[in-house]
Amino acid sequence: MEVLNQISILPPLIAERIAAGEVIERPASVVKELVENSIDAGATQIEVRLSKGGCDLIEVFDDGSGMPHDDLELSVCRHATSKIRSFEDLSELSSLGFRGEALPSIAAVADLTITSRATHQETFEIKAAHTAPVRAKAERVANYNFLGRTHGTRVRVASLFSQIPARLKFLKSMGAEASAVREILERLALTHPEVRFALFSDDRKLLDLPVEPLVKRAERMLGESNPYEVLEAKLDGAWAIQIIWLKGLSLPHTRSMYQIVNGRALRDRILQTAILNPLRQSFLPGNFPAIVVKLDIPSNEIDVNVHPTKTEIRFLDSKKIFALCSAALERILVDSTPAEFWLGKETNSSLASGISAYSPQYSVDTQMPFQAEGAPQGSTSTEPGTVAQNTGSSFTFDTSPFGQFRGVLFSTYFVFEQGEELLMVDQHAAHERIRYEKLKNSVLKAEQVETQTLLVPEVVKLSQDKVVSLKDRITLLGTLGFDAEVFGEEAVLFRAIPAVWGMSQLATRLKNLLERLLELDPTFISGQNAKELVWDEFLFEKIAMEACRSSFKAGDFIDESGAVDLTQKLMHCEHPGNCPHGRPTYIKIPKSKVEEWFSRKI
Repeated sequence: MEVLNQISILPPLIAERIAAGEVIERPASVVKELVENSIDAGATQIEVRLSKGGCDLIEVFDDGSGMPHDDLELSVCRHATSKIRSFEDLSELSSLGFRGEALPSIAAVADLTITSRATHQETFEIKAAHTAPVRAKAERVANYNFLGRTHGTRVRVASLFSQIPARLKFLKSMGAEASAVREILERLALTHPEVRFALFSDDRKLLDLPVEPLVKRAERMLGESNPYEVLEAKLDGAWAIQIIWLKGLSLPHTRSMYQIVNGRALRDRILQTAILNPLRQSFLPGNFPAIVVKLDIPSNEIDVNVHPTKTEIRFLDSKKIFALCSAALERILVDSTPAEFWLGKETNSSLASGISAYSPQYSVDTQMPFQAEGAPQGSTSTEPGTVAQNTGSSFTFDTSPFGQFRGVLFSTYFVFEQGEELLMVDQHAAHERIRYEKLKNSVLKAEQVETQTLLVPEVVKLSQDKVVSLKDRITLLGTLGFDAEVFGEEAVLFRAIPAVWGMSQLATRLKNLLERLLELDPTFISGQNAKELVWDEFLFEKIAMEACRSSFKAGDFIDESGAVDLTQKLMHCEHPGNCPHGRPTYIKIPKSKVEEWFSRKI
């Protein structure tokens, strides 16, 4: 039987299209590579134009140094670069890309035309259309004006993926692809505030960022022209950091967390964790800050060749990154004025009625929360944390599932023995969690929402693409106590808000509300789920502080029945493991650890 060969060498064009898939995923990928090339070429102006979200046409103009005749011909060849001369250069990269490295990939999946003019040279042009990367022939063309300069480059990418229908099927709508391009361009613009960036989609201007300091650019981009308190911290040295934080702006995504390392915009998990750790108490779970973190560290301390698109890096010493971020953010947090969250700072009848002040009551309660030997039958305590005083009777409580009560340590911590471990409960943190969830539910599950009309309507500015997306969702806010409508092409107008909200930092909170609304899955926007939109950091802090003030404190006397009652109610909470501000409500200590302390086991 004849054995047929199974292995063959791929044709160059197919191999090139497969390789292109590692770098070119969508129009935004093309824009990223081309704009990075423009930045490396020293451009002071970069302009991007799209047709149909970039699927039909992408044009990138710059006033950089341009390419002479021979460089232009080589630029579409595989492995052609102007940045690398030796293997050692890979560990000392200071550029965003290797000039021309992405062009062969683009030429393999689109019609590529490059027009360029170097300083004091003539203008030349090359064309490559869905071809394997080979040296192209440069033709002399009429001198071209590059954004008002006599030197620069224009790259024209047409019919992207037209020869690869499978890739076209996975592209999103034209609006979504244009938004992705804008996001990429904003990320790059923050790394180089000394460069003007502009973006046009089907002749509609989406972005125009003038040359300006980084703080101003961050404020313009992250705040979308809304007024926010901008906080900044700088630490200089061989390991330098600059942090710009728009305090109060809270978003349900990480797209406004910008990371810049040695002039490169990226998304690194270690760096993101280092940023979020010091700020974890400033945001609700699932929300993230609008922040720019710019690091300048020795280039031999990082590896940028981890991913083909260079959006990820590897740090040699991640501990230094954590220490640097912590030091800078601590300076911001210490220097900034705390927000006024305390209940009572505002007069609000709805909030007062929904969250009545509560003082712990130390009263005799003969209705035990558990069946007790010699105790009344079948009754439970009605108020979480109401303490039953020991009247002298000896009760044996069934404290399953959290074990048998063993006492109270330091007038603060309940101790239960459960099999092979001890359960210790912090009475203040536990009661705070119980009170918090009860108060929160009183707000979110109210049958009717009392509204408060604003004397002066509040206008929240947004990008055009966000306003378009909000048009189909804005009516949902009416069921939550808001009176809102789209106002022009770049704003939403609010005439009324839920009375429970109050007026503190209203513009910021309304912006956060709209961002949360944009992120919701359409299938989620209904019924009780939608009421979670009302919940924000300010309302959370008011209720959390009220729960804290109205809870048992460390040192308050609570007897056995009260300890059992409180612990049982804690275990029925939605999130029993911590108080609203993140402190643990209980810990478990295994018997083996105790035996280790007493040297019974090693």
